[in-house]
Amino acid sequence: MKRLICALALLSVSATSIAQYDMAGSEFVSSDYPMNFGNVIGHGNRANIEQNGTSNMAIVVQKGSANQAQVRQSGSNNTAVMAQKGIANSAEIIQADANNVAYIAQFGVANSASIEQSDFDNEAYIIQKGKGSVTQIIQNGVNRSAGVIQNSSGMAIRVTQH
Repeated sequence: MKRLICALALLSVSATSIAQYDMAGSEFVSSDYPMNFGNVIGHGNRANIEQNGTSNMAIVVQKGSANQAQVRQSGSNNTAVMAQKGIANSAEIIQADANNVAYIAQFGVANSASIEQSDFDNEAYIIQKGKGSVTQIIQNGVNRSAGVIQNSSGMAIRVTQH
């Protein structure tokens, strides 16, 4: 499943809103930084990537219209991958500390997905198909793992691990 999501995200590279800072917060690097990738196809899609730290990677691919993606990472060696295809989907990944991995794939209309991870070596994924589903994964701790697949409409799921 991870390979599928990564393959979807790596289909092509274009432009997105990207901010990259060093640990001291004194350096700004524009969208040509090699660890940030974005591809936006359609109308009204928005993608924002903010990273503080070292060796963080974020990939966002959007196809459709009115999709919104937000990635915020601090620390080191964190990976965030998002793929959105459809209309009015919303996704957010927030990761702090180190070695956390998060994947979100959305296909459909008006789905909402959120992953928030802190501490070390956590992994989470969300796959949504359908319309109007909501998923939230919150993980605080070390070596946590969670995954949600929604293949229907109007579902709401929250996973919290401490």
